[in-house]
Formats: sequence, structure tokens, C-alpha cells
Amino acid sequence: MKKNLFLFIALTMLTTPMLFAQDSKFRLGFKTSPNVSWFNTDSPHLTTGDKSFRFGYGLNFDIFFSENYAIGTGFNVNKTGGTMSYFQSYIGTEPAPLPGGNPLTNMNQIGLLSRDISLQYVQVPLTFKMKTPEIGYMTYWGQFGLGLNYNSKALSTDEIVFQLYQDKNTFDWEPSKRESETFEKNDIKNDINLFGANLIFAAGIEYNLAGKTSILASVSYHNGFTDALKGEAVQMDNVTKGPSFNNDETQTAKTFELSARPNYIELNIGVLF
Repeated sequence: MKKNLFLFIALTMLTTPMLFAQDSKFRLGFKTSPNVSWFNTDSPHLTTGDKSFRFGYGLNFDIFFSENYAIGTGFNVNKTGGTMSYFQSYIGTEPAPLPGGNPLTNMNQIGLLSRDISLQYVQVPLTFKMKTPEIGYMTYWGQFGLGLNYNSKALSTDEIVFQLYQDKNTFDWEPSKRESETFEKNDIKNDINLFGANLIFAAGIEYNLAGKTSILASVSYHNGFTDALKGEAVQMDNVTKGPSFNNDETQTAKTFELSARPNYIELNIGVLF
């Protein structure tokens, strides 16, 4: 279903501009786009945290089918991110429970994973743009539509604070003595969905320099509506705020599907020709 949706969107982006190409006017532009980004989630088992400052750049391509209305597309490289934390299961070595004893190997463990995530997307937007006639040297416009995204890079700084390990004989969960671990610039592409989509809302101004050349300034909001994350993690107990377990013989950890959507607000500064 998702593949069909993205195929439909991609075909729409490619064919719609062609419908207006024959009798249309074109404007090409370049922009830089610093942004503030964060993650939204509906899951009670995943906690999102601080916003992140990121940077992007791109190419604008406006196809005007009348004086004040255009199809806006282009090619953007957007970097987004944010922080989140959740419980995750691991297999590892637990320090010896008694002095002079042997470490416990291949143990089921649960740790609190805190991630500072940085994602890079290649985006092709398809938007509808409305602009005013030139007033003095100024033109004002609004824009809304859809962005189709391809994930080209995914890195994170991870901190794991180990909470519990499971006794192999009794299946009871005991406090972990394993030291916390930190990983810098960890490649997490396997944890990120390859494709995504977001709604785009923007408003901006143009200042005419000479002829068709203008300076562009705008603010845009990108509201993600597809999940960036994939995989499973351990549920959080609503009462204890710790890991949650099944009431079975082996006390297995309850799991949930990871789900979070990237959002960002960006400032666009560029030049149109």
C-alpha cells in the first residue's frame, strides 16, 4: 500500500508540471534553509525531547500557468532531527554478581536508550503557489502542498543506561551492574524508513533587484505524516515508568512498534531568476 502511494505521488510530481509546460513561464531559484526540527509521536512508550537546529539547501522551480498562480517543485536536501528515549532489549555481558566471580555472558538485558538523531532527506516538493502582483519592488506569496522524501543519511549519538538483566534460572529481572555506554555518530539507517512524506505550508516575500532577479525570504512548516522509525522496543509501564513484562513463565518483555514523525520549521533565504 505504501509503495503504491509513493509511486502515485512520484508520478504526479513528474507529470503535473508537464501539463502546464507548453504555455507556462518558469522561474528558477537557489536557497539555503536553516531549520528547527523535532519528533512527534503518539506512542506512550517513547518520549521525545529537545528540538534540534539543522541546515538544508535546495533548488526552487516555479511553473506559472497564470500571472499569479504556479506549480512549485524543485530539489531539496533537508537535514532534520531531534531527541528521544525508550527502553530497548540487548544481549550482553553482566559483571559478576559476587566479588571474585565470573562475568555472566549472553544475558538478556534492558537499557534506557537516549538518542540524538540527525536525518538527511532528499526531497522533491509538489506545491501550489499563489502570489500577489508586484507592489513597489515587493511580491508576497503563499504556498502549500506535499513533499516526498528519500532518506540518504541517518546518524545518532546514543547513550544506553542499563537497567535490568534476567536470571537464566529463575527468569527474574535483577538490577544491572553494567556500566552505561555512549556511541558517537552511530549509523542507524537500518532503524529509519527509506521513504517519507510531509505536508508543506509556506509564506514569503520577494524583493525585485532587476528584471526577473529577486531576493527570496520565506518561512515554511513541514508536518510529517509518515513514520521515520522502524523496529521494536520495550514497552514502558504506566505506573512504575520502568520496563513492562508479560505475566508468563519466562517474564518476557512487552514490545511495541517504534513510531515518530519528523517536523521542522525552516527559514529560506535565496535568489530567484
